[in-house]
Amino acid sequence: MTISPPAKVKSRALAGARVLASGVDSLNLALDVKWKDPLFLEILEIYRENAQNLGKSFPLTLRIPKLNEELLFNFAPYGTKGYKWLLSGNEYALRLYDSMEPKSRPNVMIEIRSETLWRRGILEAIDVILEALRGWGAKIINVKTSRIDLCMDVLLPAELWKESLFKKKVSRSRSVTKHEIAMYLTGVSIGKGKLSGRIYDKAYEIEKISHKTWMYKIWGIDKVPENKRAIRIEFQLLREPIKELGFDTIEETLQNLEAIWAYCTQDWLKFQTNQGKHHTQRKVLPWWSLVQNSFLGIPEPTPAIRSKAVHTTQIQLSSQIVGLITSLAATKDQFGDEPLLSKVSQEALVHVFRKALRIVGKSNEDLCNSINDKRARNHRGKQKYRSANWKRLNRGLPTDMFALAQILDDPYQLNFDDES
Repeated sequence: MTISPPAKVKSRALAGARVLASGVDSLNLALDVKWKDPLFLEILEIYRENAQNLGKSFPLTLRIPKLNEELLFNFAPYGTKGYKWLLSGNEYALRLYDSMEPKSRPNVMIEIRSETLWRRGILEAIDVILEALRGWGAKIINVKTSRIDLCMDVLLPAELWKESLFKKKVSRSRSVTKHEIAMYLTGVSIGKGKLSGRIYDKAYEIEKISHKTWMYKIWGIDKVPENKRAIRIEFQLLREPIKELGFDTIEETLQNLEAIWAYCTQDWLKFQTNQGKHHTQRKVLPWWSLVQNSFLGIPEPTPAIRSKAVHTTQIQLSSQIVGLITSLAATKDQFGDEPLLSKVSQEALVHVFRKALRIVGKSNEDLCNSINDKRARNHRGKQKYRSANWKRLNRGLPTDMFALAQILDDPYQLNFDDES
């Protein structure tokens, strides 16, 4: 592979296009670690046994006094791919190998979630989890990049976003998968395996799948303007192509983000005029030239997006609660005489909720256990759905390809393929 850094040009309107944001959207780290005390591994096994006895993940709160931080995890009752202990949370996911020191593979794997990278910034996001490991008694020998996703969100004229756009694609990969919903082009996946790319309607994906409305904070807009499309260009690189580009450690990777982006957008994929003619007679399309030359590297953290993400979740859950409570209030009692609620008011609906607790026999202790059990589970439904689609794809069955292509914030079942 050959790489060259992009020309230093300002992000400006070009052929009706404008860059909204760029940076790192997903990051997996492979760590070689020596543990100071075997007691720590014994404690991990106790947590796993607790989860096995419960038959489900066991909630775990990790406090980091030095940083005044607190992370929530679910401790899984099972391991995977040789890793004995799995911890999954909203910000990070960890896999730990049953060994006091590294052997033939890294003994700690870390996934940093998308929201964490955008909210904290990539440097702080890494520092927090590494400090957590040190607090557990880890001596970190080295940190390597296992996977990195680089992305750019571009505001394009709506008339550009159509299938004919991709006929101007020039790529080192012959694998191209188009994604459509009800005749609407949602995106295209290019390449497979160690290096792949995705170009898709990010605003549509936010509305229909991920509900990451906090991205609008990153973009600095309230909504996508009429006759425009917010298009994401994203490249996923596993460890092998990162090493081939000459970058081994996480420090080397972060220092060369623009060079990696240059390789992806100048050598591996580009959009040009005059298809079928000699390469000397082709020119890069103006909007792709903007993509090539406007990557900003490590983005500044955006603290406000956490509150925005939480608020979005609260709105969705609150709508469900109101719907269920009013439906329960409208039902008749066990004798079929009157609805559970005769006089409608906000205060009266509280009694309906208490009635619901009595009907299902939930005590205060039951409620407390249920809340603790769910605190770090917000991504579980998406994990299972995407994992199921991945399995269906491998078996040649009908698959929700658009959902599969958007494995962004929670690719837990799919993104630890390279552990070398």
